[in-house]
Amino acid sequence: MNHYEPVDTLSPTELARRNVILQSLLLMAASALMLMTIGVFMVFSATAPSSISAVSRDPSTPLFAVALRQSIYAVIGIIGAALLTAVPYKILQRVAIVPLMLGVVLQTLVLLQGGEGVAGNNNWLRLGGFALQPSEFLKLAMIIWLAMMLARLTVPEIQTSKTIVIPTIGFLLATGVVVLGGDVGTGLIFVLIGGGMIWLAGLRGRQLIRPGYGFVFLATILVVIRPSRLYRVGDYITNLLTLPDQITPTQSDYALFAFGSGGVTGAGLGAGKEKWRDLAEAHTDFIFAVIGEELGMIGAFTIILLFLALGWALLRIAMNHHDRYAQLLAVGAALWLCGQAFANMWVVTGLLPVFGIPLPFVSMGGSSMMATVWMLGVVAATALDVPGVRESFTARRGLVRHARALIRRKR
Repeated sequence: MNHYEPVDTLSPTELARRNVILQSLLLMAASALMLMTIGVFMVFSATAPSSISAVSRDPSTPLFAVALRQSIYAVIGIIGAALLTAVPYKILQRVAIVPLMLGVVLQTLVLLQGGEGVAGNNNWLRLGGFALQPSEFLKLAMIIWLAMMLARLTVPEIQTSKTIVIPTIGFLLATGVVVLGGDVGTGLIFVLIGGGMIWLAGLRGRQLIRPGYGFVFLATILVVIRPSRLYRVGDYITNLLTLPDQITPTQSDYALFAFGSGGVTGAGLGAGKEKWRDLAEAHTDFIFAVIGEELGMIGAFTIILLFLALGWALLRIAMNHHDRYAQLLAVGAALWLCGQAFANMWVVTGLLPVFGIPLPFVSMGGSSMMATVWMLGVVAATALDVPGVRESFTARRGLVRHARALIRRKR
């Protein structure tokens, strides 16, 4: 059992650390909850066309059934995160290999399952009427394991290539089983997370040059061997030099039309038109375009600011925590959640080629919602381990109970 010092016995340094961690934890929770709330409302809006069509075909189909499931997944994610905050994070450090191996096995089962998947990406494991996306949970598992492996090494050891062989192999294994399913977009996020964590753990920038060349070469091969990927890259290069095509618009063009229609204040929640037309994946990968049309530039900037706040909170936890493993967990969470978020928004706005990744906390997807919220639960567990943080919440609850008791007496 962890021992927590009373707040009044903390040294000035520990008190300052407690205050920063506490503020960052509250900012992290508030940002995530706001993003989840906006996401649930936008999924209801973005799935309106498909929901109405489904009811028209079969009147017994519940209206907004898909969006209601998203709300349930959000609740499950919050409950799971709350449970994770009660688990000492050092336990996760000791058993880190277990979730990684489980994630790799589930992702391998996806490959053995076969099938064409969705848009060439075979990334779903179907169990009866239930579909699971193991790659989302594998991101969480890889961060937990990679943070454990890197925390064992000093900076000089990390800068010695022999000592990071095992962390690199584990990271490449997790990435490889995802890419083998055809989901190159998710594979790129794995590279961002793994490469970013290893670099921030102490690897020199010049040591990434050769792996970088290998990554570019492999990415080029993966693009060339599949015509759909090659078309997307070609379309991206063309769109950089031309205005959106009014005659034969692409998916990116429809997204830009949505942003243009939204203006500053937006058309209003539920009043967007592009989701009724040809904007593909309006409820998943391109939900940011629906936000831009219905909530306008104000809504889009709100999403950006919330992710910046989330990233800032995670980085402050990483910079002020006393434990290296906890620092790496927070860094991994920031790379995943904020890196993927901005990659998604750059894709939707045409700054990157279309490669199919969801907007964390916002896009429809039960696996993504639960895994991302659970990641924050793991980080919260590390923050609550800092002396004085958990006691601050206990003290606040005590003050609230005391105030309520006084009010009742006056009555």
